[in-house]
Amino acid sequence: MEALLVAARIDDTRRWYTISDPAPVVVCFIRDPSATGPTVRFRPGGAEVPLGPTGTGLQITWGASLDLRGAKPGPYVIEVTEHVAGHEVLVATKEILVSEPEYVVWTLDFEGDASSDQAMANTGDIADEQKIPMTIMWNPRAWTTTQVSAERADAMLAWTKTRVAKGDELSLHLHMWSDFVRAAGLVPRTAPNWAGRGDGYDVPITAYPENDQRALIEYSLGLMAEHGLARPTTFRAGGQFANDATLRTLAALGFVADASAVPAGAFGRLPYPWTLASDAQPYRPSATDASKPGDLPLLEAPTIGGNTYAFDVRTIQPIIRADLGYLSPAGEVATTRRAITIVSHPGTIDATERAALIALFNAFAPLRYDLDNGPLRFVTLAQLAQAWR
Repeated sequence: MEALLVAARIDDTRRWYTISDPAPVVVCFIRDPSATGPTVRFRPGGAEVPLGPTGTGLQITWGASLDLRGAKPGPYVIEVTEHVAGHEVLVATKEILVSEPEYVVWTLDFEGDASSDQAMANTGDIADEQKIPMTIMWNPRAWTTTQVSAERADAMLAWTKTRVAKGDELSLHLHMWSDFVRAAGLVPRTAPNWAGRGDGYDVPITAYPENDQRALIEYSLGLMAEHGLARPTTFRAGGQFANDATLRTLAALGFVADASAVPAGAFGRLPYPWTLASDAQPYRPSATDASKPGDLPLLEAPTIGGNTYAFDVRTIQPIIRADLGYLSPAGEVATTRRAITIVSHPGTIDATERAALIALFNAFAPLRYDLDNGPLRFVTLAQLAQAWR
């Protein structure tokens, strides 16, 4: 008996696809299409892939995964074909947009001082309401100072563990507080500094030689393990100051990403050690020049998306415009892979900064991949390192 065509419909819940990821296709049939050998492909240029049954249920669904690697960004058509009497018959089509991926990483720096319950609650609420993963950069100085009570340190730790259990990333952030450096068994330095504070907070890690930097990072990892935190694999140095010694140390200790880099400029009284452009993109740094590409086995993710500290809904507008300017316009495919890293602090997000952050994140909504509006994904720093391989 000759096979008969089976009516088909391609699931239309997604229009946007990105080149870096497999493109799953689900096709609904009115009856079992086994006899017609259905296949799927994307045009122009895509190879034909057999469809296979995806499970049982009220609907008969078959699926396949299309490999978009090698495709150029732009519009495509997914085609479903069946084979009857030696002929290929087109039975369903779907228009899609294929884009390079774009990413936003939201990093949250604990500074080593006390964070209030309200500020941490605001931080978590933003992440939950906006459906954005956080990279929480823990600062172990909270355990080495009398300026943070044991009760407050415990509350900050409990909040962090709760967030990590919900899927947020645990990272590491260090400032060179004098009491922290002393607790690590080193002699603290008070110069150079970017603000003239005198407590070490504003002394860059680059003021310390490479062996001391390693000792401070290893001491931090030990403190975190003692308090039940997993070993982090990503890092940011205080004030965004880091150098080739910092990156060599991180790579040697198994870190996969650093987010210390910023565009060239100055912070307070100190020039940054970075020579990057304002729109600098992630790169594998050189072992001898932190600002240049090289062969270190970690990703440098420049923080080009701004620091939200002390902004309100009005004053954050220039940051919003700048961040959107790094990305493809709404409704257009991205022709190059892009990433933005943003920094905030879970100890400073009051009602005013919370409103500013919501305005910033709302501005990304017309580009978001999870809303099928565009190619933009919110990811953690470790996820960015994985995606950027």
